[in-house]
Amino acid sequence: MSKLVIANFKMNGSKDFIESWIKDFLAEQESANSIIVALPSPYLQTFSDRDLTLSGQNVSNEDSGAFTSQLSAGMLKDCGAKYCLIGHSEARHFLMETNEIIKQKFDQLKKESLQPILCIGEPLKIKEASKTTDYLTKQLDLIDSDQENLIIAYEPIWTIGTGLVPEIKEIQLAIDSIRCKFHKPIKVLYGGSVNSSNVIRISDKTDIDGLLIGGASLNPKEFAKIAQLC
Repeated sequence: MSKLVIANFKMNGSKDFIESWIKDFLAEQESANSIIVALPSPYLQTFSDRDLTLSGQNVSNEDSGAFTSQLSAGMLKDCGAKYCLIGHSEARHFLMETNEIIKQKFDQLKKESLQPILCIGEPLKIKEASKTTDYLTKQLDLIDSDQENLIIAYEPIWTIGTGLVPEIKEIQLAIDSIRCKFHKPIKVLYGGSVNSSNVIRISDKTDIDGLLIGGASLNPKEFAKIAQLC
């Protein structure tokens, strides 16, 4: 079954960098999986005509108005995005986004027929206290348990950019707790220090539906390899 493999560029890149990245990635790309690229918002429209499925990295919880610096779901759609990340731990931390705000963003995306990719994950102190399942469940309380066509990206905060990866049984336990929250089939992705050396073990030993790749996605050849091995 085809999986979703998402490249999250975060606040990285330039027109020249992305142009080169696309060229190199497509030259290496041999995966049957579905590839999504979450570019910084200024570059979405520039590269909307390429052979890529694009995602936003965040969105406003309002549809329009006096919200200087914000980007609406309708604007993302106009720029060629089909998906959008919401609830990423970096947005929760730096922008102090609450569950209530993230739910409003979810609704805005749905209204514009864009697919939200809801990111959840626990900090190290929660993991060490063995409270991961409770923490994830609370983050998911914002979504109706009967919601259809959900994509949830599980990214333990303590793994992002650290090179640390949970034990397989820890990943699977988290995924099981996420699936149990909903009454209908959902897609659950994993993210956090994934690379071409560990992707087979993660993909083969868990029932994830794909991957959300951060730092490693900036290397087009490495990302292509991850997508092929997933």
